[in-house]
Amino acid sequence: MASIGASLRTAITAATVTSVGSNVFRDVAPDTQALPFVTFATDISREPQLEGDGRVKARKQVIQVDLWQSLTSENVAIVEELISALDGATLTGADKTIFKCKVANVYRLVELDAKISHHALDVEVFHS
Repeated sequence: MASIGASLRTAITAATVTSVGSNVFRDVAPDTQALPFVTFATDISREPQLEGDGRVKARKQVIQVDLWQSLTSENVAIVEELISALDGATLTGADKTIFKCKVANVYRLVELDAKISHHALDVEVFHS
């Protein structure tokens, strides 16, 4: 069985996001990687989801998914494709039962010196 991160990567690559394709990397991309590409960081946080009696019924894991593009050729449609690929995605092959995957927040950051547009997505995965 794969990790939740590997299942998330599979969902992104299977969606064939324009110009990204299989250029999806855990934590950091190779220095020689051309833009655009996606990186993701798992375990930004984990929180128990409690029932009324305080028992844990699930856990919420936050994963940060980052889209990196050239500022001069930024394409907002790529961000929308990435959101569509992840929000409500059925993640399979993970070593846990996954109940829900949703995009909770999207932030746009600009790195002027490097001329990079960076979209950061907070993805919440609810699992056993």
